[in-house]
Amino acid sequence: MEEEPDSEPMWSGAWEEMTVPVPLAASLLCVNPHTVGQLIDGGHLLAEQRGNFRFITLVSLFAYRRRHWSPQRAARYNAALDDATALDQAADRLAG
Repeated sequence: MEEEPDSEPMWSGAWEEMTVPVPLAASLLCVNPHTVGQLIDGGHLLAEQRGNFRFITLVSLFAYRRRHWSPQRAARYNAALDDATALDQAADRLAG
């Protein structure tokens, strides 16, 4: 007996519930946390308030990145990742 294929993708709905803190959202967008706050206030990013902290929905974060992607921004993003990697390596050397 054949099973009916699911009409929804396996991950359907899972991303809508996931959030990241403002500092992580800022690093993913290569902007500072203050700018993320301005993007939230301007309606460009969706955020949830939990106590004193705001969390950005991943869906709005990825949608914003997709709409505002450019080669220059991609280069900044890659540079930020390289900087983070360099800092991690330096911390490991100091600890070791």
